[in-house]
Amino acid sequence: MNKHYSIGELAVLSQIKAHTIRIWEQRHGLFTPVRSVGNTRYYSEQQLMKLLNVALLRKNGMKISRIASMSEQEIIEKASELTTSGFSKKTAIEQMMNASLHFDQTTLSKLFNTYIETHGIEETFEDIFFPFLKIVGNLWVNGKITPGHEHFFSNMCKLKLFSVIDQLPIPANSKPHILLALPEWDYHELGILYYHYLLKKAGYACTYLGQAVPADDVVQTAKTVNAQHIILTFIGPTTEKDIKDYLDKIIENTTGTHLFISGPHVATLKNKQPKKVTVFMSMDTLIKKFKLKD
Repeated sequence: MNKHYSIGELAVLSQIKAHTIRIWEQRHGLFTPVRSVGNTRYYSEQQLMKLLNVALLRKNGMKISRIASMSEQEIIEKASELTTSGFSKKTAIEQMMNASLHFDQTTLSKLFNTYIETHGIEETFEDIFFPFLKIVGNLWVNGKITPGHEHFFSNMCKLKLFSVIDQLPIPANSKPHILLALPEWDYHELGILYYHYLLKKAGYACTYLGQAVPADDVVQTAKTVNAQHIILTFIGPTTEKDIKDYLDKIIENTTGTHLFISGPHVATLKNKQPKKVTVFMSMDTLIKKFKLKD
């Protein structure tokens, strides 16, 4: 992990405004930035961890003056207590960030169970996990955390979803069969796995192929299971040509099948696709189309 953070990066990681961090630093002496050779202020990894703990205590109602009077060890111990025993949506970012940066699987698993027990699987993923992953993804792209941190958290989410999906009853064949897959270069599975959960819960028979599926295999599977719909997401690095070639192969070799495609790379294709392809930029499109929620 990058050991140096600007105040703006601290603000992103902690969800605490930079102005507030400066006040805590200047009035209460909670943080001491270091200056580089070029006189740029930055903060260490240790100070990041302290800020996450301070933010957690503050959001749980503790006054900043009280926190400032505590020793470093007292702050750590109190924050650890709150991480494992208390929960509210407003503290979820600090809790998950702290556990993820430490690769603390035990704590993160407990948090997951608490979130789901409190809010249910759908609200937990849509209001807590997915927003948090956007923060983590941006930090990864900018080199502020390692790919390992992002993979650790997203894989924990996937394990939870696989478990929940496995416990759902096998749907009857009264609804259209739906095939879900990622293109052969893509391994970002969490979003489409969540679609699988929503569809199976709503009673749709689904065939889930998951990561890195060649177009020929999508075609062959769609024919075998008689899929009326195919859902594809394009998340990983790619080009418009690669997406078009992939879709063209499926379109040309299937009949009676409608494609739903999503991801940051397909927005420009919205007005360029044939009628059998629907580009959707939010989960709400699928929810409305397939009536996935009441």
